[in-house]
Amino acid sequence: MTTQALANITVIVTGAAGGLGKVIATAFLEAGANVAICDINKDRLDAAAQEFSSSFADKFLAREADTTSEVAVDQLFQETVKKFGRVDMLVNNAAVMDSFDPAGTCSHETWDRLLNINLTGPFLTTKAAVKSMEAQTPPGGTIINMGSNASICGSNAGVAYTVTKHGILGLTRNTAAFYEEKGIACIMLQLGGLEATNISDAFAKGMNMEGLKLMQKNLPCFSQGVTDVSLRDVAKFCVLLADRSIAKTMNGAAVPFNKNWPPA
Repeated sequence: MTTQALANITVIVTGAAGGLGKVIATAFLEAGANVAICDINKDRLDAAAQEFSSSFADKFLAREADTTSEVAVDQLFQETVKKFGRVDMLVNNAAVMDSFDPAGTCSHETWDRLLNINLTGPFLTTKAAVKSMEAQTPPGGTIINMGSNASICGSNAGVAYTVTKHGILGLTRNTAAFYEEKGIACIMLQLGGLEATNISDAFAKGMNMEGLKLMQKNLPCFSQGVTDVSLRDVAKFCVLLADRSIAKTMNGAAVPFNKNWPPA
């Protein structure tokens, strides 16, 4: 895609100072879009901002923002609109993993933390996005949610992560249904195992080996370098959804993006 293909498109990517989010932001910038990123990791955010600013200074905005704070989210959207004039796309990428604990051993702290980051955060950014997209001229836009095999499977993670990713599927479908007539599409990518990404930083201390073994038993055949999903491929698909006609056609979809792991 040429560097001017998305010249009039503005995208917000959450959790984008590293890992998948940064790769997605890079792909949009390379396609010519205006991109605003946020993250709570200040060191990584500063490094990403320095890297992007050298090549995309007038097309790029970086803000330290906690997506579980409605005030912080609203400020992020306000600053994005102030700089670029509108918001055409939101990519809800920010998330953390759990330690494979089921209900009996999952701590209340872990439960609250994952629900806040993985579900309340995307709810708040979606809320801000639809309000902004409805009000702008012309109205409309596209929201991409990063789901998971855990959005449809019970043994792909612990209870906290599984519940939040099931919730992302519900958030996607409800948003797609309620805002379709207002020109807003919402799509979930059902991601499989990803190649190296900094989500490993977010694993809780310790790992429930029983839960991990259950996943390996029920979802065998994962092979690093074979069935893991390229971050760049995820990013390219997100850029494809900048085409409003394609996004409208896929509205409400949960798109398997997992190299057929586990097999369909």
